[in-house]
Amino acid sequence: MTYPLKSGDLSSSDSKKGIMSKVSQVQKKVQSILSSELGSVNVDADGNLKITYESTALVITTFEFGKKSDETIIEVTGVVSMDTPASPKLYKYLNDKNAALHFGALHHGQGTNSSIILLKYSILGDFLDPEELLNAVRAVILMADLLDDEITKEFGGTRFIDR
Repeated sequence: MTYPLKSGDLSSSDSKKGIMSKVSQVQKKVQSILSSELGSVNVDADGNLKITYESTALVITTFEFGKKSDETIIEVTGVVSMDTPASPKLYKYLNDKNAALHFGALHHGQGTNSSIILLKYSILGDFLDPEELLNAVRAVILMADLLDDEITKEFGGTRFIDR
């Protein structure tokens, strides 16, 4: 079953009309689906959902997308490792893994004092299918949990649970 958004779905209490109301509505649907499957989920002030599993964490973000800015994307992001040093060997590993992954992609972000490796997978939010969302969550969280051990052992860094 899909959950298409209709104009009647938008709450009159939303502070902004249009895309922000649509993003908020999709966030609520994502939370409802995940809560019914997982029992409960943590929600931050921006409406992002957070789940921890084994040694990793997952963040589910909804944002606007498209030329008309009237579409939404749900991004499922798993924390793979933190403070893993950049190197040609690491980038080759990530590139090879990305070629083999069927769902999602690994990203290495380098900040001034730290770095992070994330596994990201995006789906459309406008016609939200619960099974598609649950499959995205399962795929990312299980793969991130598997890869965090592999990457920190081979390249250094810290798993989410060890921070």
